[in-house]
Amino acid sequence: MGYLRGAGILVISGSVDGKTTNEEELNDWWTNEHLPERLGIPGFLHARRYYAPGDPSSSASAKYLTCYEVSSLDTLTSVEYMAALNAPTPRTQQFMPTLASMNRSSCTILYSSARSEFAGRLGGGVGATAALVTFAPPPDPQACDKLRSWILDALLPVVFDYPLVLAFHLLERNDAASRAGNLSKSYEAVRFQASSNPVAAETQGQWIMLVEFAESLSAPFAKHQDIVGSVIAPQLFAYAGVSQVGWQVYELVCAVSE
Repeated sequence: MGYLRGAGILVISGSVDGKTTNEEELNDWWTNEHLPERLGIPGFLHARRYYAPGDPSSSASAKYLTCYEVSSLDTLTSVEYMAALNAPTPRTQQFMPTLASMNRSSCTILYSSARSEFAGRLGGGVGATAALVTFAPPPDPQACDKLRSWILDALLPVVFDYPLVLAFHLLERNDAASRAGNLSKSYEAVRFQASSNPVAAETQGQWIMLVEFAESLSAPFAKHQDIVGSVIAPQLFAYAGVSQVGWQVYELVCAVSE
């Protein structure tokens, strides 16, 4: 349970203005048209969608996260995928611009593991919720190697001390692959976050942690805040050379495989 399939992953997050967007129609398109279309592209192996409830008084209260697990990073710049991005369906053209402050990251998987009780059991396990933790690593490659070792040797055991943590994944954003998709026709009317602007200068790749939990956001025994807000984020903030730490917890909408 919990291992990511393949060697690459596309992580997309963004907000929707619930006052101007019909979210029922948006989610119908996303789950019943867009996910099957993407999973029909060679190399796309698994897709999962998440939602984070927000302040209902906010104009951008609905936050969404989608992850596409792919065979390799090359899948995200393949001829077949780029052809799909540059020939969006009518409903894709209708709903993509409703996603505001989008962050779209084509990533390599640096590390992916389920907790020891599920070691070696591949195939279908997905946590009820996921925490997305983003941060900028040090610019020096040797410092990045030390950071990765610290995450796996020191931070990860603490994370897995929480029995409701099912899996942990460490990802690295590839700026060139991300930009290739961001500049396609599907995204030409999408508003990107400044950090993932498709025409911004190429920078050191952002790192992402994806932490899967067994419990829902509303469970009385939920520990999301404890592990993310009180352990992972503070330790990253304190690590020398790490900057731009941010996090959000999402609950699962659906998970489907090719």
